[in-house]
Amino acid sequence: MRRTQNVSAPVAVVVIAAALGLLFLVFNRPAPEVAQPSRPVPEAPPVEDQEVSDMYKGLSPLGIVAVVPPLMEDRRTGVRVATIVRDSPADRAGLKPGDFITDFDHKRLRSSDALIYLLARVQSKSTYQLAVVRSGQTMTLPVTGIVPLPPEEQVQF
Repeated sequence: MRRTQNVSAPVAVVVIAAALGLLFLVFNRPAPEVAQPSRPVPEAPPVEDQEVSDMYKGLSPLGIVAVVPPLMEDRRTGVRVATIVRDSPADRAGLKPGDFITDFDHKRLRSSDALIYLLARVQSKSTYQLAVVRSGQTMTLPVTGIVPLPPEEQVQF
């Protein structure tokens, strides 16, 4: 009588071990950073008084002239500042080009439109808080001196 060896059991053990190892590698990756740009944001110094495009007119009470178009990871999580006006409320508060604003006065921002909407409702004599992410660090900047646009110049929603 001829004796045969069963090789299917050792092969099954090797296949199962390989699959478990692969699953371990896939599910134990570090979580990606939230709201960090995948490409560097240019550091531009604050500008002297600059003409504001109609697109960003509603951001001018804060002193923001332009924002970076939302990167994929920035969408619906805040507003990345591109350019600010020298000696504006944002400049005096310490906001810098490249900063990522996540909250204005404890209200989560989903887009620059949300910030424009909130800026249209500020009181001139009040202090507001900006939650900002800079180089991966979250900080709060107090902002004063915001003067809302006259009603005829405000962006209509």
